[in-house]
Amino acid sequence: MPLLAWREALSVGDPRIDEDHKKLISFVNELNDAIEGRKSDRVVGKIILELVQYTKDHFTREEACMKGADYPDYERHKQIHQALTAQVLLMAEKYVRTPTDEVKKELIDFLAAWLVEHIIKEDRKLGSYLQGKRVWV
Repeated sequence: MPLLAWREALSVGDPRIDEDHKKLISFVNELNDAIEGRKSDRVVGKIILELVQYTKDHFTREEACMKGADYPDYERHKQIHQALTAQVLLMAEKYVRTPTDEVKKELIDFLAAWLVEHIIKEDRKLGSYLQGKRVWV
């Protein structure tokens, strides 16, 4: 059973952003499966790198959408993305330095909570704004 499951409550109403979020959920589930399945640190590390890169790419797309739609909360939302990216990188570095079960659990718990919380608290606001303007990425 996956750690995270896509549900309509996570939809922001924008097809491209929703697809990105589904892919991020898939990465978190893949990482969780690798950790729980005691895959090698190399395998786990590869998934982490892919997740970090996809997250950066997603943020770039989302920020371009916000900017193009004149989203009034663009700067604050972008700063949140920057802070989240920094946190994810710190967690990934911690994993590389100390790949203990405790650090692995901390990493997966952080990623799962961060993703759902960010979608619900921040990205759904963006989705409402885009729907009001009828702007789609």
